Amino acid sequence: MEVELERMQVFFPASLEIQEELLKAGFKVPYDKESGRKTPVPVVVSSRAERRLRRDRLLKANDFESDGKFALVLGERATLEMEPTERGFLVLRPKPIQYHLEEMGFVSVPPRIWGTWASFSLPFSAYEKLTEFLNEFGSRETKGLYLASRGSGKRIEVYAYKGRNRKDLGIPVFGYALGLHGLTLADEYLRENAEENGVPEERLRYLKLGLKKRKETRAGLKVGIVWENGKPSEITLKLSTTEPRVRIQGLYGELMGKSRGELTRTDDWYIVVHAEDFVNALNKVMGAFG
Repeated sequence: MEVELERMQVFFPASLEIQEELLKAGFKVPYDKESGRKTPVPVVVSSRAERRLRRDRLLKANDFESDGKFALVLGERATLEMEPTERGFLVLRPKPIQYHLEEMGFVSVPPRIWGTWASFSLPFSAYEKLTEFLNEFGSRETKGLYLASRGSGKRIEVYAYKGRNRKDLGIPVFGYALGLHGLTLADEYLRENAEENGVPEERLRYLKLGLKKRKETRAGLKVGIVWENGKPSEITLKLSTTEPRVRIQGLYGELMGKSRGELTRTDDWYIVVHAEDFVNALNKVMGAFG
């Protein structure tokens, strides 16, 4: 089954592992005060709706308009494939067909401290199709599933988590892989920055800029629904990791944050959960407003 995504954002700047890999290769990540050279780790974004942002935050895009100060990225396409396995798992495969790269804007909390670092939004119209597709895995038994919410006023996001101590994670994730390999724009971006930073181009072929789950990685997927004015508008899936902690030597001292997994070379994107957890979590959040 394949569903069109409304939005997709993968915050690779949240990974100290990728930052360290680029630093070791000779890139100035994210910014060198003395030389003025910078190589911010890109956020990979795909949005069906047009996206307006400051021109200096747009690192790479195929189709955009600009007035010099702001950039307007035109609508893009991304999909999510869902494949149940014989053992009861569900493999989610995000595919950024059209996308762009952004520099992380200023935030008060560094992304390495965040739990969530990858987010996928589906139109709510896909709900019926999803539950019908996964009907054989659903059950009325929702023991161990709890609800949490964020937002206020007209827009509230309700998501499910499994286990009282997993509020910051969601349902268990048994494997994942996400990375910059295989993305043409990321390859162009790194080649351009390699030249500016004096990094030998042949060094790029040895870089590991993908992440996969380690055995010890504590990972989860928040399955949620956004309610606007009391009506459901979209389905959200958010990949989070909280442990273990990692330390790296940045340009200006030691940095500590949440591990995003083991460095790897991969152009295969996937997230693996239990199909039963997924559909029961979806039904649980659907019933939040009765």
